[in-house]
Amino acid sequence: VVLGAGAMRSAGLKNISAKHLALASESLSLCIELIPHVKECLRHVMSASQEVLLAQLDRAATDFTNHQSELHRKLVTIMTDRADYHARMLAATKWDDLDQAAQPPVAAMDGLVKEVRKLHKVLKRYLPPSSLRSVFAQIFTMYEEKLSGHYAKMRITSGEGKRQLMLNSQYLLRRLRALDPSLPVDWELEVVVNNIDLVKPYQVAVTSPAPASSPLPATGPSKTGSESSVETRSPETTGSEKE
Repeated sequence: VVLGAGAMRSAGLKNISAKHLALASESLSLCIELIPHVKECLRHVMSASQEVLLAQLDRAATDFTNHQSELHRKLVTIMTDRADYHARMLAATKWDDLDQAAQPPVAAMDGLVKEVRKLHKVLKRYLPPSSLRSVFAQIFTMYEEKLSGHYAKMRITSGEGKRQLMLNSQYLLRRLRALDPSLPVDWELEVVVNNIDLVKPYQVAVTSPAPASSPLPATGPSKTGSESSVETRSPETTGSEKE
């Protein structure tokens, strides 16, 4: 209906937004809801031999249900790409350089929260509560996996840096839980942060200069000319030298 059907070309859309996906999903819900009633009306005017055609409507209802699930997965996929981006930004944040008085969120965490809340605001207008919870349950599970994986790879060298990451993680959880109390946000980010082992900061090794060596004492009169030269020829001798 929308995905893989050339909707951008046929409808003249510049892009397919979350709003379009949500509206398409609800259009499918309407069709799925109407099909049983259409079947019942047709059954009263069809002969017994024609009733076999009603099975086509059942197949259509199944196709619509599957396509609706694909639309919801597409919404999750869109947020998966954004989760990768925000997780990389969080991993690149200089947590150890943050001032002790700094309050969350850092820019990367703020961007993540704003995008999730914006999507929820859009979908809440068009999706029923059951579909909204289903979509966001998948999105939250994906976000927890992405962030936990990147957290485990972070190199934090100070207790203050670890504290700042914890404060930002708690801010994220508070903001997401505020979207809808019925949405599951039982993440273990705080446990992941607590389990981060601090690493020693990298230090360039500084070597002290070696003491100047004293000159060797003279052992005899210096030689001049050929006597003072050092023999550097190969130990292999030529034929004329052997003679």
